[in-house]
Amino acid sequence: MKPSLAFLLLLSLAACRPKTKVVNVAESSKLVSLVEVANPLYKSRLIKGFYPGTSGWLWTEQQFAVSLDVPVPRQTTFLHLSFAVPVELIKVANPVTMTTKVNGVEVDRTEYRRDGQFQIYRKVPEKALETSPAVVEVSLDKSADREGGGKLGLIMVSAELSVDEDSAMSREIAENLARQGYERILAERKQQMPDEKQREMMKLFHDIPIWRNMFFQNVRIEKNPLDLWMMQQIIYETRPDFIVETGTWRGGSALYWAYTLNGMGLEQSRVITVDIQNIHGNAAANPLWKKYVTFMQGSSTDEKIVTNIKKLTESHKTLVVLDSDHSAKHVLNELHAYASMVNSKSYLVVEDTHIDGVPTQKEFGPGPLAAVQSFLAEPMGKEFTQDFAREALVMTFNPGGWLRRK
Repeated sequence: MKPSLAFLLLLSLAACRPKTKVVNVAESSKLVSLVEVANPLYKSRLIKGFYPGTSGWLWTEQQFAVSLDVPVPRQTTFLHLSFAVPVELIKVANPVTMTTKVNGVEVDRTEYRRDGQFQIYRKVPEKALETSPAVVEVSLDKSADREGGGKLGLIMVSAELSVDEDSAMSREIAENLARQGYERILAERKQQMPDEKQREMMKLFHDIPIWRNMFFQNVRIEKNPLDLWMMQQIIYETRPDFIVETGTWRGGSALYWAYTLNGMGLEQSRVITVDIQNIHGNAAANPLWKKYVTFMQGSSTDEKIVTNIKKLTESHKTLVVLDSDHSAKHVLNELHAYASMVNSKSYLVVEDTHIDGVPTQKEFGPGPLAAVQSFLAEPMGKEFTQDFAREALVMTFNPGGWLRRK
């Protein structure tokens, strides 16, 4: 049965999932609070009542159900359904009453007298959230006959258990929100893009001189902008007392860390940056550099510098970013020197692992990724895990280099 052209236009809007102020939350890829019913990734979440064969949406039977994980930590939760009432149903059954239950508890009962695109957004009672995954069941009091047999109900786009973004949201909730979003991107990427294609894109992005021509507050910064975005997320989550950076260069990244800390109101936090050169005068003139940043000139593996930084960061929450000499030997020495400074749940970020990991520069190596692999095989390295969710934005210069301490 084929819907009309006008109806397809309505569904194209639904498939785009219009912006709302509700968002899903979960701890990991194992928790699924949002189901896009036509996406093969969520096939196991369709309990009953769906007809196969379309892209972006699915026809349903008169009764259907999906499985959704309850957001964690527990907070006021809403059910968000995106669907359409087909003209084929309204022609033979007008009005139609739709009843929606979560774990057997009714959360909505609405009567529909016309076809078109609809969304419901209803608060879910606490007693309906005691069991996770929760069964979201929808039933219609009437149906239409379907060509080829069976009963025809709705056209379904998505179902979601979510929290209200505008309500008082804990940092833990916000972190979990971002984590599930990143995990979903990774899953979609794996499904739609072979590894070879991903490597090709990363190489192309590296070769186009975007990152060689970037400025932050009029200071040159040679970073992948998508990695900078991910770094601000990590800083938000870890709220470090110290960010330790090796490889200052012009000072753009240290200044970026300073602005991020300042924007979060972490006025007691500080940035320590190390380089053998002192060529960051433009950055040092910035007021936030003067407030937040301490520069140490010398080798990042110099024993005196490492000892000094250890004293400053001892018993403090510390995030470390390694971006100096990219030879495997030097990076491994840095890993040995700085890993112990990183506290549990914080990060040791090894940058530019792509130069011998994709590779983008076949003539280079062994480099940072080789050092990471050696480090992870050592006793100290066993305390870290590669956080692949930090590679969610497709093109990262640090594949395998986002190391999270357990």
